[in-house]
Amino acid sequence: MEEDKSFWRRMTKGEKILAVVLIIIFLAVFYIALDANKYSAQVLVIEGEGRVGVNPTTERLDFGDLSRGTSAIRRVDIENQTPVGMWIAVVRVGKISELMDLNKNYFVLAPKTADRIEFTVYMPASAEIGAKYTGRVFIFRVPTWKSG
Repeated sequence: MEEDKSFWRRMTKGEKILAVVLIIIFLAVFYIALDANKYSAQVLVIEGEGRVGVNPTTERLDFGDLSRGTSAIRRVDIENQTPVGMWIAVVRVGKISELMDLNKNYFVLAPKTADRIEFTVYMPASAEIGAKYTGRVFIFRVPTWKSG
């Protein structure tokens, strides 16, 4: 314990300030990542023409079964119950992200308001029958002083 105190005492005032600022930034980023809405996403390519099989669920972005040349839309409602604006950012990862479009990203949600993000998956003609595209979607909310 004595070594820890001497280490802290040996730091200059500027180094101490920098250490505190870095800890605060780390904790803020950790909180934002922990608070993000997380969804698994998937779609299965099926044989046929114009065939769509839907799996309605609110826990996942499950686009069901799609034949080549068809598409499906899933929606996620977001709310901002706080007195400050929230900067919204959607990050998509995995193989399904190549097929997924969204109607909005990187926007400010005004205080005490709600909005909806639409995710559309279009199955291209080149998709392999029986292939399952999966991934994850993260919706980050960062407090901002902009009102949207």
